[in-house]
Formats: sequence, structure tokens, C-alpha cells
Amino acid sequence: MRKFNFPTWLLALVLVFGIVLPAPAEEKHSLGPETFIEILEYTHTLHISNPDYDILLRGAIEGLIDSLCDPYTEYLSPSELDDFSGSLDGNYVGVGMLLQAGEKYPEVIETIAGTPARNAGVKPGDRVTRVDGSDVAGEPLVMVVQRIRGPEGTKVNLTLRREGRADFDIELERAGIDTPTVNGELLTGNIGYIRISSFGNQTAGEFKKTLAGLVNREAQKIILDLRDNPGGILQTAVQICGSFVEQGRVVVSILDSDGERQEYRTEDVPTCKGMPVAVLVNHNSASAAEILAGALQDYGAAVVIGEQTYGKGTVQVMVPLESGGALKVTTARYHTPKDRVIDGTGLDPDIRVLTPELQIAAAQCYLEQPEKIKIILKTDRDEVYVNGVPVRTRQPVLQRQGAVFLPVRLVFEALGCRVDWQADCRAISITGNNTAIIINTGSGNITVNGWNPAVKSPVWFEGGSAFIPASVLNYLDLNVNVDGNNITIEK
Repeated sequence: MRKFNFPTWLLALVLVFGIVLPAPAEEKHSLGPETFIEILEYTHTLHISNPDYDILLRGAIEGLIDSLCDPYTEYLSPSELDDFSGSLDGNYVGVGMLLQAGEKYPEVIETIAGTPARNAGVKPGDRVTRVDGSDVAGEPLVMVVQRIRGPEGTKVNLTLRREGRADFDIELERAGIDTPTVNGELLTGNIGYIRISSFGNQTAGEFKKTLAGLVNREAQKIILDLRDNPGGILQTAVQICGSFVEQGRVVVSILDSDGERQEYRTEDVPTCKGMPVAVLVNHNSASAAEILAGALQDYGAAVVIGEQTYGKGTVQVMVPLESGGALKVTTARYHTPKDRVIDGTGLDPDIRVLTPELQIAAAQCYLEQPEKIKIILKTDRDEVYVNGVPVRTRQPVLQRQGAVFLPVRLVFEALGCRVDWQADCRAISITGNNTAIIINTGSGNITVNGWNPAVKSPVWFEGGSAFIPASVLNYLDLNVNVDGNNITIEK
């Protein structure tokens, strides 16, 4: 690396005074590339820490990008670009387990056969509480995933929480993982379930193959699971939308900084137009996942179930760099077919279900439209059955003060109600299906459809959740039966 020849007066000032005097002021001063090069060279040559040149350059690049206040514009080194491209197509280095966001800690949905996690005995339902000794309570799911991933051959230590035993540590060696981005299975009631983990180059083909296989097995309704899907390639979402929306329809419009609009339309003849579809989303559904869900929602081709999505309504392009790597830069914002802008706000579901474990069961109930809803809760284990569908729960039935208490959100969301927290009056509001309940968390009083039932212990709080006695349900249009360890609720 070449060295600058510094003026002798500058060296003298440093030696005699210990400071560098400011440069003479100019009437007009503008920063240009020459100023940047000067500062870079002087810092590299003069600074006492002998900074590495590459580190200074990386810092300068990151500082430039940070000044945009845009979390989606970033520089990717050659290795980071490879990791990014591979992750979209289901190829990455990790331990082979799929996680979903939990109330406090991420939970294992499943492990992939032949991977370190499966071989070490990690099980669905396990919760990751620590990564390399660092507590991950409340961290965004994407940050926890990044911590678990790393260079192939390196090791990561996870602390797992499993029902019925104390927290335990497990050390896993990271390995290359190759898994499809689309998985499907046939559920009861001729319902096809399809999960899309990301939108990569192969995803559209994988989706069409999976969908065709389910239809051949007589699937008549579809659950499309986009939960925890961070997005990916816009055109892939457009292709998948074409299976449900007629040919030539706008799936998404993007507007650049000049207001120029570009429309992306379906091209194929839909194979499943008119088929009942439920789309599952959560707060980690973003980008291309929101494009697909928003288009299906706008056209009435699907009902969206779950929670409000992430709200990433911008489009990035990958600009290859001559030196290797790429610049991923935001170039436009996108609009749904009804011209909705969701950047920073996200999509609102048609049916809100905030209990993650209930969302698939809620989708099945919507698609099957049963004459009645039947819920069976177990007092001896954390398990619930919603119209015969088993649901694991983190909110068990409690037996306190001689009474049986039921988890509020779990029970009423399973009954098709909406459960809201009213911060202004510190109350829980339950509405829907001819039900209107207000639970005052301060006084503990309950109002049921406009009047106050005489309940000895109206509300119980434990572990950050609210519980009400099973007897309260008798004041609603419900059939409640307690038989040993089974509590049956029918509506």
C-alpha cells in the first residue's frame, strides 16, 4: 500500500504542539471523492491503531449505506452473496431445524432428516432459550436464526427447553443443508397443506409440483402457509399467484422514485381458480410473502388468517460488483392490486388468530365450515382438540382455589372470537360469534354480554396470561361439560 508524503509543516505541528491545525477555510466547500480518498489514506497511514485497509473500506461502505436509514440496502461480500442466494433456494449452512416465533422463545417446528439437529435428537416443540450462552428471549426470529447459522464445520451450543425436563445444552456442528422451499401434505377433509419457506429460483416449480400432487390425491381446499417466510424473488410470488388468479391480472405494481409504475401480471391459466384457500401469515411474513398474500386477499381468492404481517413494502435489486459480491439496493415501493401500500404497516388478516398453535386448526375450521365447534381441553396435559384437530398449547388448564381456569386467548380464539387488549382501560375484550366479554384486569370483574355474572374468582393471571373459570362459559351460548380430565366446550 502506498504511503502519502506529508507536508513538513504538518509533521512539525504534530511534534511541537501535539495537534493538527484546521485547514484554511474556503468560501465554498463541497465533499467529493478526492476528500474521501484523502481521509482514507491519512487514517490508514497515521492512526495509532494501524488499522487494516480492508476494515476501513468496509466501514466506509457500511457508513455510506447506514446514512440511507434503509435496513434493506446492504453490501454483500462474495461469500455473503453465496449464502444469501443459497438460503433463498433452501441451501444453507446450519443445523437443520425449522423455527417459529414464540411468545418468548422460538420453538422448533420440525427437524430435517439427516441433519445435525435430527441426529442429535432435537424434537418439535423444543424451545431455544440460549445460543452460545446468550439468552434470546424476545429477540426477532431472524436474529436467532442468524446466530445459529455460521461457517460449515463450526459448532454452536444451544440451550433447549423441553416439557417435562430441566433446560439442557446441546452442541451441534454446522453442516450444509439442502432442503426444498415447498413442502406439502394432505390433511383430513380433503385439505391440502402447503408450506413455502422462502421464494427462491426453484420455488415456483416446487410449488406447482406439490400442488398438482395434492390435487391428484383429491385435495379440494388449500391451506397456504406463509408464516415466518422472509420473502425472496418477486417474480416467484407472481408465478404462484397465477395458480389461483385468472390470467392477465395484476399481482403487484412497483413505483420507483420518479413515480414510474411497473406492473407484474399472471401469465398462466389458473389450475385452482375458485378453490377455497386459506393463507396463514404472522409478523415474520414479509416481502414476497406479503405480495402473494395481499394479491390473493385483494382478489377474494383466499382468506388471510393469523396476525398482522411484517410490512416490508419495498423492492430491492441485486447489482453485481466488478470486485465481487453485490449491492442489494432499494429501488421502489410496491402496491397490491387494490393499490394498498403496506410498507411499515403490513397486511391485516381477515381472521385474526394470535395463538400460533391454533392457526392451522383455525384455517381448517374456516375451510370445512362445520355446523358446530367442539373443543376438548385436557387438565392433565398441555393438549387441546379443536374439531378433532390436536393442538399443543403453552397455556395449560389451571386448577386454582378449587376451580378450573381456562386460558382466555386460546379458548376464545378457538371459538372464532377476537381477543384484544384495551390499553386505555387495562381490559381484555372478547368479541364475535354473538359474544361480548370485557375482563377488567385491575378489578378482575367480568362483563358478559352486558351484565356481570356472580363468579367467586372471576379472573386469574399467571405467566403473563389471563385465565377465567370454566363456569363463566355457562353464561354464554355454549355447552360445557367437565368429565374427569376432559373439559368439552361446544358451540
